[in-house]
Amino acid sequence: MLSRIANNLFWLGRYLERVEDTTRFVEVQYYSALDAPFIQKKELTLNSILSILGNSDYYFQKYETLSEDDVLYTAIFDRDNPTSVFYSLSMARENARTTRDILAEHLWESINRFYHYLKNYRFNRFQKNPFDLLDTVIDNCFIINGIIDRIIMKDIGWAFIKLGIDIEKAAQLSRIILAKIQDIENMKNPTEIAERFQWNKLLESTAAEDIKSTLDPKATDKEKVLEILILNPKSPRSISYNLQSIYNLLVLVSLDKEEKAGSVEFEAGKLASRFRYTTVEDIINVGEKEFCLRTLNDIYSLATLIEKRYFVY
Repeated sequence: MLSRIANNLFWLGRYLERVEDTTRFVEVQYYSALDAPFIQKKELTLNSILSILGNSDYYFQKYETLSEDDVLYTAIFDRDNPTSVFYSLSMARENARTTRDILAEHLWESINRFYHYLKNYRFNRFQKNPFDLLDTVIDNCFIINGIIDRIIMKDIGWAFIKLGIDIEKAAQLSRIILAKIQDIENMKNPTEIAERFQWNKLLESTAAEDIKSTLDPKATDKEKVLEILILNPKSPRSISYNLQSIYNLLVLVSLDKEEKAGSVEFEAGKLASRFRYTTVEDIINVGEKEFCLRTLNDIYSLATLIEKRYFVY
């Protein structure tokens, strides 16, 4: 497969995952301001949304103060914001368009239809009922992921799309955990109820609440939530699970028959193994914030290795 095509498929996966994760975080944060068991300042919610976008400077260059409408517009609709939902979806569509010759027709049509739906959606309609659009965006992401998992051929092209999805999922999980840790810190001496509320919202922000219900319905304390989202090897909503999937996919697409020290497959396997033998106590001892920052850097370093190995042309 040509490096250019592999690169486009990889970024198709990354942008698709970014659309879902950003939308879900915005929706849960917005809901949390409505049903919190304490007086949650709107400023906390809006700052949290900006933190997950990762470009607060961009926002404050355009707007002087925090405003619900301005933050939501920036997060969802802003075509010039490189981390908005619309921008990510438009980039996913562009990468799909440039690989359309080898892309399953079902996948292209779903992405293209999704793009035009969001493109034509008016912000004043969104203001009247934000959840109508946010739920529809997430539903479309489920449809597209279903096509990727259940319809298209499990060939090299599929592997690069999945690599992009899993790299982005692992990175976004790290970033979302960091955002919630920051939310708790910003609350200043939160009550136990308020802190548990935030950890529960973290599970909802990552679509892991059903996994929590399966493992432990009362798992709203920090240690149990971190175990679910970071270490659980059976949960597709954990960093560990996605790192192992990344390693398996890299072995599948590897150009080398042997796994050599320093190769991208070797580094991915080493990172996945480290998580397999990490405990919640290890995370707490390091500090959950420091651990997630290191993890995020490791994931970005691995993504860079993948790009150098397969996409330089």
